[in-house]
Amino acid sequence: MDDSESSFYCWKVHPIANSPFRALLTLVVVPACGVLAYKYTDSYFMSAVAVSLLCGSLINFFVPTTYRIDSEKVEIKILYKTRIEPLSKFKKFITDDNGIFLSSEPESKVLDQFRGLFLLAGPGDREKIAKILKGVFEK
Repeated sequence: MDDSESSFYCWKVHPIANSPFRALLTLVVVPACGVLAYKYTDSYFMSAVAVSLLCGSLINFFVPTTYRIDSEKVEIKILYKTRIEPLSKFKKFITDDNGIFLSSEPESKVLDQFRGLFLLAGPGDREKIAKILKGVFEK
């Protein structure tokens, strides 16, 4: 990757494949939720709704997410949906063990997690992404 304005970085994250214990736990909890929903409602329909809602809320865990970042924007693609966010919207970035958090506030606030954007990334990916983001935020 060069340091020109057109530099970008792409990576893919698939949490269920990267965490066998969490995958096993999820495969136990989701059906248990369906059984409990049936027990309390005596309805197969409500049981299916409960499992569907739970699986829908865990879609980021079940399917791979592809990220692409350059000096102007970040693209997040999951299944058939692509979300594009301009980096000009964000004021700073913070790295942690699971990825990089892009914050829309220059100072840390309580509601940062609801206003920012978290990019899941592995250790090697974080360094490359941080290199691009340093170039963007230090301008």
